[in-house]
Formats: sequence, structure tokens, C-alpha cells
Amino acid sequence: MKHIVISFSLIVGLVLLWGFHPAGAQALKVAVISQSANNWPLFVAEEKGFFQREGLQVEVVVSGDSGRQIDGLVNGTYDITHQASDHFMRAVEDGKELFVFMTISRPIFDFIVAPEIRVIKDLVGKTIALDRPTTGYWLLFQKAFARNGLPRDAYKILPNLGGAEARYRAVKDGRAQGTFLNPPLSLDAIAQGLPRLTNLSEHFPDLPGSSGGARRSWAKQNEATLIRYLRGYGAAVNWLLDGENRDEAQKIFSKKLKLDEKDAQSTYATFVRVGLVPGGKLSMAGIGQVLELMAESGQLKSAPAGPEKYADPSYQEKAAQGMGK
Repeated sequence: MKHIVISFSLIVGLVLLWGFHPAGAQALKVAVISQSANNWPLFVAEEKGFFQREGLQVEVVVSGDSGRQIDGLVNGTYDITHQASDHFMRAVEDGKELFVFMTISRPIFDFIVAPEIRVIKDLVGKTIALDRPTTGYWLLFQKAFARNGLPRDAYKILPNLGGAEARYRAVKDGRAQGTFLNPPLSLDAIAQGLPRLTNLSEHFPDLPGSSGGARRSWAKQNEATLIRYLRGYGAAVNWLLDGENRDEAQKIFSKKLKLDEKDAQSTYATFVRVGLVPGGKLSMAGIGQVLELMAESGQLKSAPAGPEKYADPSYQEKAAQGMGK
């Protein structure tokens, strides 16, 4: 009898192990620019096994730079990347066969400034730390600033710094007096005495923020894989949006980013309740708004095409219908 119990326990242990590392699972490499609240659904999907249930073994890579990440997507280093929708759209304009297949969040970036900056006009003559001067989030802030009496020639920029951590360091060490950050890094900056000047969602509440994209050829050849990814991701988002899971969700987030409970709670209130898009639903109207912004800023080589040139909701629609198994 003792031997039977031991054998049964061994079998159960192996089944559980295989549940976390399923034999024959489809490997998928997903890149993100930095560790931020936008990755919360990925943290949940890993912790709760939503991708594993879809037969996927997802490796998340932190690239540290939006341009290098797009290059990695184009050359096949990554299968999927999560970043601003306009990154994919500019790549399409440059002849790359990329497209957006889901929206992760609305733009909830906080604009963090040096303590002496109290209002937008105080940025006159100051330096703003940027990833790339053409990134969509910066163009939106630039537009919002202009609407509030701060023209584009009234301040200086410190460009090409890379990810959020590098921009944050530039403000902390005095090389710049402002930059845009999202939770939890923006909350850390505020806790360190750097004020929040404004939030992007106050100016552009309907625009898509971070998005998921891939190569069209890869998606066509791996349709079932992409649909399974969307199902697993969508399940993680729905779990995260369920208020009954709030405490566990905050613990998962705190563990992944080594945050204290207070920061996790603040980020949940800001990101999950305000920024996170249910099911990662792709809005073609929102893509159209981004196109308008790009056209206004001179980033398009010709008159704007329809959003279908840059985004395709069909994979998401199939995932919602339970297809692609």
C-alpha cells in the first residue's frame, strides 16, 4: 500500500510539472521595451497558466529600446512585440510587413518633472528626455503642450535615451527637467519628489497606447499560434479586470517588479481601472486617430491610407469565437 501511495504521488507531481512545462508546447518569443504596468497581463498569464493552457511556452524578453525591438521583430528575432502602435505604423511606412493585432492599454503616461516645474509653461527653456523624438507618446504630449501655450520651439530635447529607466535617470541627475513615464516607474518618481505635471489620458482619452504587433507573413503561417496567444492573453486581462482578483493581482505584480504593497495598489488603480483595454480589443477607429496624428506631424510619406494597412482585427475576432484550435 505504501508503494502505491508513493507511486501515485509521483505521478501527480509529474502531471503538475508537465502542466507548467507542457511537452510539445509551441515556443513563442515576445519582446517588451521595459518592465512596466503594460506587462501586467503577461505576468498574470505566466503565473496563472493561461498561455500553458493554450499549449504555448511564452518567453518574454526585455529589449530596452523601441527601435531595436522593431528591428528584432522584422528580422525574426521576436515573434511578437508589445509597444506603441505608431512604432508599427512607421515601420509599415518604411516598407516593413508588420501590423497591429491588439491594443494593450490606453495612453496613461504621467509627465514627470523636476520640482521647480509647476505648470506646463514652466518648461520654457527646459530640457525634455526622450526615447525617440518621433515616438507617438511624445508627439501627443507635444500636441497637448502646444494647446496649453508651450510651442515646440520653447524647450530643448535630450533624444535617443532608450527605455523609461534611462529617461528617468536623466531627470533625476539633472540632465533633463521632464519626461514621460508609466506606472510603476512614474509612481516611484513621484515618491522620490518628482511631481506629476499631467497625464496623457487627460488630453487623449480615446487613443490606443501600447499595442501588440507581428509580421504579416509570420501571422499568416502561424495563425493558430497567434489566435491561441490572443486567447491566453485575453483570459489574463479578464482575470485581471475581475475585482475579486485584485489582491492576488497586486501580489503577482509586486513579486515581478519587486514593489511594495502601496505602489502595487496605486498602479492597479491607475493602470487596471483606467488604462487596461478589456480583452486587448483592437479599435480600428483608434488606429485611424493615430494616423491623423502622424499625418499632422509629417511622418507619413503620402496621404494617410485606411487603418487596414496597419492593423488587422481578424485574428482577435477568431480568438473571440474560439477558432484556431
